[in-house]
Amino acid sequence: MRAPWLKAMKKSAKTEKTDSKTRQGEQRYRRIFEALSKSEQEKSVILDAMTELVLYLDTDMKVIWANKAMHDAFSLVPGQLTGKHCYRALHNRSKPCSICPAEKTLESGKPQEVVDFSSYEKNWVLRSYPVRNEKGALTGIVEIVTDTTERRRAEEAMRQSEQKYRELFENASDIIFILDLDGRILSCNASVSRTYGYEREQLLGRNLEALLDRDYLPVVRELIRKKRDGLQVTNPLEFLTYTKDGKAVWLEVNAQIVKENGRQVSIHGIARNITERKMMEEALKKRERELEEQSRNLEDANTALKVLLKRREEDKAELEEKVTFNMRALILPYIENLKITHLDSHQSNQLKILERNTNEIVSPFLRTLSSKYPNLTPMEIKVINFIKEGRTTKEMAVLLHASARTVEVHRDNIRKKIGLKNRKANLRSHLLSL
Repeated sequence: MRAPWLKAMKKSAKTEKTDSKTRQGEQRYRRIFEALSKSEQEKSVILDAMTELVLYLDTDMKVIWANKAMHDAFSLVPGQLTGKHCYRALHNRSKPCSICPAEKTLESGKPQEVVDFSSYEKNWVLRSYPVRNEKGALTGIVEIVTDTTERRRAEEAMRQSEQKYRELFENASDIIFILDLDGRILSCNASVSRTYGYEREQLLGRNLEALLDRDYLPVVRELIRKKRDGLQVTNPLEFLTYTKDGKAVWLEVNAQIVKENGRQVSIHGIARNITERKMMEEALKKRERELEEQSRNLEDANTALKVLLKRREEDKAELEEKVTFNMRALILPYIENLKITHLDSHQSNQLKILERNTNEIVSPFLRTLSSKYPNLTPMEIKVINFIKEGRTTKEMAVLLHASARTVEVHRDNIRKKIGLKNRKANLRSHLLSL
């Protein structure tokens, strides 16, 4: 039989061992609780920092937990949703929404998604995910709601911008193109088809050289090489190309190398059809050449005319010399003979007039008068000679067998023709100065 003290010792040792296990268990549970608390706090911090709206629902659609963004979105105090049906607390409905992904997840046990749902003047993406225990049983749903309003607005703005760019690209009268670094056409607008008569699909992948005049092939190759090497190339450049039907088309081209992440990827350019301008320039050059030819012809004609005029002046001088010589040789001697004959007064006056006029013919005055005022009539020349002699209107009327009024008319006509009309100048003094 064992001693009582031995039983007491064994009992005490057993109690101490039990107490030690209890303390260890408590410490382990405390550590687990602290870890769980820390994990819960970290989860709350992480989920509350999210901009997405997060709900954790049980299988009855009651809120177990909701993050700060969810409460803020509906102007609620944190924790105000806990324990309430989400559809009633958030939307004041008596049953779940028809598009609710959480309800569909409850039915199917699979994640669900609703894209571009519009409500509260915003756009949303709704996603729900099943939560299962270690045995795989569905215990709840996590619903994440993403506000895509700004993104959708940005996407719409970008879409509209791209649409405007596309409309501008397609409707531009200028040719817009994108080439690879070897000159093959990667993209082009409708103007290319209108200009060259090819369908756009026929041009894509085709080298630009297929449209170029042969003389410009080395020029374009050299330009592309310079562009690829980063050398300076002056824009714009002019090239001769041909349509599908062989019609000449002149282009004025501006092009630049495009880089992505510092690497050359393509050549972007705009080309303007300047065929009409080139034709006008060529027509203008042709007209200038014609005018130059005409100018040379006129110069030649002017030179020939000068020669003819000079010859005419020489002929005129020769004729005047002959007339003067003949007058002095064949007429003046006979006038001198008549002066020694017996003449009455009238005959004597007539002879004096004949002598005077004859002398005037051979004098330089009459030649000067005729050359300077070729529109003078023979009668006006007679009146001019009488005026130079100082004859009165009455005397001239007797000698000319005309009335004094007729003489006055001749005097007025003479003043008009020699530029003395309406001028206070003496007619005889002016004639003597010639």
